[in-house]
Amino acid sequence: MKSAFYSALLLLTSCAAPNYYQVYKSTTEQGSLSKDYMSFEDANCIIHYNLWGEGGNPGFYIYNKTKTDIILDLTHSFFVLNNVSHEYYQNRTFTQFNSSGTSHNGRSYFYSSSINTTNITGRSTSYEEKPVITIPSETMINISEFQISDSRYINCELPRFPSRKAIKTATFDRNTSPFIFRNLITYIIKNDTVRFENRFFVSEVTNLPESQAFTYIYKSPCGKKLDTPIKAFKDILPNKFYVKYTRNMQSN
Repeated sequence: MKSAFYSALLLLTSCAAPNYYQVYKSTTEQGSLSKDYMSFEDANCIIHYNLWGEGGNPGFYIYNKTKTDIILDLTHSFFVLNNVSHEYYQNRTFTQFNSSGTSHNGRSYFYSSSINTTNITGRSTSYEEKPVITIPSETMINISEFQISDSRYINCELPRFPSRKAIKTATFDRNTSPFIFRNLITYIIKNDTVRFENRFFVSEVTNLPESQAFTYIYKSPCGKKLDTPIKAFKDILPNKFYVKYTRNMQSN
């Protein structure tokens, strides 16, 4: 009986589609790159970006470096991808549910493991999205709404399912890049309206098998040996992001 179970488990494992990762590298125009952020700065604020994540996060932190309030106008702030603009203010209503309850441990008739049942009571609070946001002196806020890509970019020069020895990278300049994006950020300070534009383009795309996309970490940040190694992405940088795909996905 056990051998049949393990054979079935082995079959399921062997049939699982391997994962691949398309990794994108972006270049800023008139911005700076550090290990934590891509940054843009004007006389009043510093804007930080970290694109890292699945699909890419073009959202930003905006830091008010002045001694007076900055009013961020989301009705005139846009994420623009390949010349298609998306307004940050979308006039939505959000609902937050605050709950409390009690749990009861029981046993299922069919299984020997414990099961939990919970009685939940609570109330919901609704609030409307703000068209403008105040940023007090020497503080920052985070604005995050969109992603750069939700599917694999198809390029005939890139092997779709590369082996470890057949990895290639497609490179681009601003004129040939498949993804050109920017944020148009509008804010008001001392009754003056300022439009701050932050530009980017994807300069490299690489398809990687999972074995080449990940590494294992054996020590904690304090140098202590971990009981179980942690699987982590290689080369996490604020100007990179990725799209995960498998052989089972229906795409060219």
